[in-house]
Amino acid sequence: MKKLSLILVLMLVLTTIAPVAFAKGSYLGYLTVVNCNEWVTLRERPSTKADTVARIPLGEQVEAYYYNSEFSECYYLGLHGYVLNAYLSSSYQEYLGYMTVSHCKEWVTLRSYPSTSADTVTRIPLGATVEAYWYNNEFAECYYCGLHGYVLLAYLE
Repeated sequence: MKKLSLILVLMLVLTTIAPVAFAKGSYLGYLTVVNCNEWVTLRERPSTKADTVARIPLGEQVEAYYYNSEFSECYYLGLHGYVLNAYLSSSYQEYLGYMTVSHCKEWVTLRSYPSTSADTVTRIPLGATVEAYWYNNEFAECYYCGLHGYVLLAYLE
C-alpha cells in the first residue's frame, strides 16, 4: 500500500512539473491570446503547417516559453503545443492616461479589435479625450464614453 501511495505521489509531482521540465526556452509567463477574431491554433510543432492540437479563444491565457522569433511553446488546459507570437501578449499594459484625438480631419474609428479591418464600435471626434493603454506599436486600447475598443496610436497625443 505504501509503495502504491508513493507511486501516486510521484506521478502527481511529475505531472505538475512536467511543463517546466520539458519546455526548452526561457519562461515568458502567462500570455493572453490577442490580435485574432475568435481563436488561435495551438499546433503540434512550431509550423503553420503542423497539425492542430486545440483552438484557444481570444482573451484566454496560456503558459508560454520562448521558442523562436516566430513561435512560443505553450501549455493550455493541460495541452502542449506552439502558438505564433503575433497572437500572444503580456496581460500587463502600460497606462498612457487621458489622450486627445488629433492628426485627423473630423474623427477616428474606435475598433472592436486592433486591426484597421475590425468592426467599428463608434467614431470619436477630433479633440475628444479617451483613456488609453498601450497595446502594441500600432494601436492603443481605449475607453470612450463607456465604450471599449482600439484606436491607431498615430491619432492620439
